[in-house]
Amino acid sequence: MLGIALGGGGARGLCHIGVWRVLQELEVRPDLVSGTSMGGLVGAFIAAGYSATELEEITASIGWLKLIDWGLSGRLLSTKAYRAFLEEHLPPTFEELELPLVLTTTDVVDGQIHYLRSGDLHTAIRATTAYPGLVEPVPLGDAILVDGGILNQIPVDGALFLGARRVIAVNATALEPLERPRNVEKVLRRRPVTGAFKEAMRAIDVMQTQLTMARLSLYRPDVLIDPPIEGVDIQDFHKAKEAIAAGDEATRAAADRIRRLIAVE
Repeated sequence: MLGIALGGGGARGLCHIGVWRVLQELEVRPDLVSGTSMGGLVGAFIAAGYSATELEEITASIGWLKLIDWGLSGRLLSTKAYRAFLEEHLPPTFEELELPLVLTTTDVVDGQIHYLRSGDLHTAIRATTAYPGLVEPVPLGDAILVDGGILNQIPVDGALFLGARRVIAVNATALEPLERPRNVEKVLRRRPVTGAFKEAMRAIDVMQTQLTMARLSLYRPDVLIDPPIEGVDIQDFHKAKEAIAAGDEATRAAADRIRRLIAVE
């Protein structure tokens, strides 16, 4: 069985659409899908039978500003608008998907990874994409679930748990080295207030990169695709074309490895 594991990354996770486009051209037909955060959202669409072309059309038609919470909740994403979006495009349960799907989430109560693979699909997607501080956490039973990328950014293990014997994984958050400033103290003194957010995001990227490397050493994919998504931050949904193009390019570069993998299958 062949599985695809799609990693988180906010707007950078739209690279999965470009990956899916090339996989379809190569006639790669996965038996199951595993996803985290944005990778979980795109993975749900793939598991529901959407083509890359259809996904690009949906992405281009989304009014991202309509999904913003303009109230005083302190959240970025409107839960009401997000629910409506999911209801419009996806079936309500995992069981109605064309392919098996597993989504990773993080329970902030017990600090553990939770794997969701049955029942309410929309709630599971909201949970895996619930980025702390920006998206409302999702209660499920006695758990309070948030973004799966906190503990499991590229869920190769999820695909293996579903029975995959071969896994193609996609890293949507490859860490880009920064240019080191000549005078660090001077740069920090002149840092604008908005720089604090970028500092926090950079720190999270560094943390997740190290955690991801550790997990991939335990659960190794057969092919790892690392799109170079330069200049696209997690909130830059207006740069969808750039992210999609990066996924397309990186997958074409990995085409020979993918062909060899499929030949083994």
